[in-house]
Amino acid sequence: MARERLTPGIEEVNGATSPGHIHRVKRYRDARGRIIGVGIQETYDVLHPRNWKQKPAKGQEKANQLLFQKASKIMDKALSDPKLYEYWQKRFEAQLYVTRGSKPDPYAITLPNGTKKRYKRFDAFVRTMIMQELKLKHSNQ
Repeated sequence: MARERLTPGIEEVNGATSPGHIHRVKRYRDARGRIIGVGIQETYDVLHPRNWKQKPAKGQEKANQLLFQKASKIMDKALSDPKLYEYWQKRFEAQLYVTRGSKPDPYAITLPNGTKKRYKRFDAFVRTMIMQELKLKHSNQ
């Protein structure tokens, strides 16, 4: 993934410009649809896609994939329940930069600079918090 700077006349490029080159700019929205963040212009080249039949996931990579799968299933169930959805929505909004007096979630991943990560996507926040809680539960056993 490469970050690119465009000429001032061009705001952004989205989609494929030629075979193997993909451009995108992410927009992060809250529950009401308001844009709460805009990502940077990104470009990536698809040069050598992985052949999963020849090189399947093993060890820690496989364990992380299974944990992600489990967290995704729990998230789907949790967000289909209105009470749990409201709980996660409040927890998500409490850690947003745009919320006055907000602080990062205590279960958030610690970044290399020592601060806790703040999430802009609701689904990514819920899934990561569930994964962190599952990791904590697994390490305590």
